[in-house]
Amino acid sequence: MKKRKTLWMRYVDFEKIKDMLHLVYENNGKLRAGTLEQLAMERGILVKKENGTPLTHSPRYHYRKVMEGLGLVEVREKFYCIPEDNRVLEFIELTSFKEDMSPDAKEILREIIVGNNDCRKHFFDVFMEDDTYTLEDLRKEGEYIVVETKSMREPPVGKKMEQKKSKKKKVGAIILKNPSGKAIELKTQDEIHAIYWGVRLWALELKITDEIFISFAEGRIIYPVNPDFSDKVLLNHLLNKIKADNSDSEWVVLHIPTFIKEAALSTRFSVDKIKNFLEDLKIKYPLSTMLIPSSTMFIDIKTPFERQDSAFRASYLYEKGKGYISHLRIKRDIVKEVKA
Repeated sequence: MKKRKTLWMRYVDFEKIKDMLHLVYENNGKLRAGTLEQLAMERGILVKKENGTPLTHSPRYHYRKVMEGLGLVEVREKFYCIPEDNRVLEFIELTSFKEDMSPDAKEILREIIVGNNDCRKHFFDVFMEDDTYTLEDLRKEGEYIVVETKSMREPPVGKKMEQKKSKKKKVGAIILKNPSGKAIELKTQDEIHAIYWGVRLWALELKITDEIFISFAEGRIIYPVNPDFSDKVLLNHLLNKIKADNSDSEWVVLHIPTFIKEAALSTRFSVDKIKNFLEDLKIKYPLSTMLIPSSTMFIDIKTPFERQDSAFRASYLYEKGKGYISHLRIKRDIVKEVKA
């Protein structure tokens, strides 16, 4: 049999993966690839959400390959079977067909993904100093990484003609690099689809990692998420920022994206948790806090590419009627108010 050279990881909806796994469980050892796909379409799994039409051959193929690659199923003599793996059996027990996964089920799925050799080699290893680690180790010890794209390494428009004349060697499309210098380079379209648009998005949607993008020059920052959120930790971080401000004003002005970045990298809390904390702060201390909006145009011009704009705006608060909030004005007296 000819060995498949391309990577198996692709972006998938893990609720669909879970439902397909239940089909295999109900028909253990009875379904070939084609019959599994046909049954999944008939049961409303491998169909488009917007109109219910069946997915094309390529995505159907990738759903099967992701199940195989993660070890959720085994193929024995061309028939799909449930493996003798306690984690897979527990995952099936904790889930139900066409019902959203529970937090416990998602945690098992996170462990399976982080424990997968291909996912580690091509993505998670770049966060870690040692090659031997668990999901918990990744959360506690993993470093953040920066995504460097080819477009970030291109010269300004005025210098493009110069570069063409010099015929410089083409560089890799995407580089994932941590502060220690450890890096993974994604050179081919297959690697980009599998890792950048595959495993990276799995990790983001399952909250294994989160992302910050506040500056095109800095690039997209990806960091492991600490699920043990504490508003007290964030409050202390905020109070320390206020105390460190040396201005004479009774108000301290904080740039929200910068605060989110610093808080995220020091606490490993998710961006959404930090944003919720700031929004709650306005409710708890209405006389000591003030949100300052920024125009969408001002935010967008910070990136030269339209596709990056939505990711960039995600680091700002948003308030209906006011728009994007770029700064938080906070009274120094809040320190006394909080302690009281």
